[in-house]
Amino acid sequence: DIARNTGKSFDEAAGAAEELARQGLKVEEVQNRVNAALILSRQSGLGTAEAVKALTAATNSFNKSALDQIGIVNKLANVDANFAVSSKDLVESLSRAGATAQDAGISFEKLLSLTASLQQTTARGGAVIGNALRSIFTRIERGSTLDALQQFGVATRDLQGNVLAVDQVLKNLANTYKTLSQAEQAALSEKVAGIQQINQLKALL
Repeated sequence: DIARNTGKSFDEAAGAAEELARQGLKVEEVQNRVNAALILSRQSGLGTAEAVKALTAATNSFNKSALDQIGIVNKLANVDANFAVSSKDLVESLSRAGATAQDAGISFEKLLSLTASLQQTTARGGAVIGNALRSIFTRIERGSTLDALQQFGVATRDLQGNVLAVDQVLKNLANTYKTLSQAEQAALSEKVAGIQQINQLKALL
């Protein structure tokens, strides 16, 4: 029934079910994920196995957000339809940066929006963007990076001394960045993103 309703073959549906069953899921949950994975495969061009992995990564990375499978697919489809980024690029970014994003307090929706923004600005693939975001999220939470940001006048803590959410720190950096000298921009960019991801950080800001 799932194969017929999603326009996929029985073998594809069975293969997806077998892969998901290995994760110890209950039958009903396997069916729900198979349905969502086949829909994602059809709309994104991903292979069935890739779609299963993408949904698994999104679900596991954002397990605190109580995201349902069809909800994930619909959000991907909406971003795909409204911006110059494909579902394939989105899931590739999710699979690489999802866990780090959740640890950094970045929501599923926020990660999609950051990926879409970078894709439209840089035209780099989802894998490159995901790796860049993972690196930036990891580095910006370091104490030494937060101290460096503070020295350049970027607010990283609230009035109680608590570290701000990563996306808020990035917003504060974006507001301050244009006021810095070229040398200061270069030094701070390397501190926040590392040499390899400087261009991605500049595009993000």
